[in-house]
Amino acid sequence: MSNTHSTQPTRAGMILLAHGSRDPLWRQPIEAVLLAVQASQPKLPCACAYLEACAPDLPTAANALIEQGVNQLTVMPLFLGTGKHAREDIPRLLGELRLQHPACRFDLQTAAGENSRVTALLAQIAIEAIE
Repeated sequence: MSNTHSTQPTRAGMILLAHGSRDPLWRQPIEAVLLAVQASQPKLPCACAYLEACAPDLPTAANALIEQGVNQLTVMPLFLGTGKHAREDIPRLLGELRLQHPACRFDLQTAAGENSRVTALLAQIAIEAIE
């Protein structure tokens, strides 16, 4: 009898992780990113998750995707910078998820705002505001 984990094909999934807010309007841009990802990659299981103040949280979103057969989960923090959440809280949560789901690989990306394309676009938007 063979080990099913070693022959299981990779099934990738993604979580767009944001801070969270009690204000429901705050979620709109995060959910717009989700819709854009889904439009571009319709077969990629993808979900939003939030660190606080709204649902789902990271473990809930991860569990839902893993139940769909995802075994390689990329977590994309939609943060402008790498603060305490990105340095401490998110790695701690991922450590707990890795223990709970040893058959799933978790890949944590750097904060979206650390990407030079994001900072260039923000600069362009700022410049356009004064033109």
